[in-house]
Amino acid sequence: MVPGWKTNGKTRTQADSFRDAARGFFHTVKTERNMRIHLTAAVYVLFFSPFLGVTRSEYGVLLLTIAMVIAAEAFNTAMEMLCDYAQKSYNPLIGKTKDIAAGAVLVCAVFAAFVGIAVLWRPEAILALLITIVTNPLYLVLFILSLILAFFFIFKVPCGVREKLHKK
Repeated sequence: MVPGWKTNGKTRTQADSFRDAARGFFHTVKTERNMRIHLTAAVYVLFFSPFLGVTRSEYGVLLLTIAMVIAAEAFNTAMEMLCDYAQKSYNPLIGKTKDIAAGAVLVCAVFAAFVGIAVLWRPEAILALLITIVTNPLYLVLFILSLILAFFFIFKVPCGVREKLHKK
């Protein structure tokens, strides 16, 4: 941001910039199912990591990988919105541009899965965790509830949000 930059006669503050960034992030979460899938996967990975004995450096790798996927999805969304704004009718070049941006997200997500496997693949610890969840009724109920909440977060809750955003 250019220092002293004014919008509508008002000098923008750092707080304005953070507010705008947060609004953009939450807009992406509300309107993009794939972003909600990435966030849900990230929450599960970060929640279960301590039970698998993840080290601090491994957490660093996981956090950077998660940030890469989420940022790629946000860039893809921004690219798609810009393309849709620039070209109202079908254009093969715009279509390829959007495909390339989506492909970049796919590459990030696939390699994130590889990182997750490399860091989290501990068969004995995973088996012990599964046994703990399945044999403890409270943990089992909480896990099932988390899956239901994740399903609603990904597929149901944001229904109609896009229409409400477009009305404003």
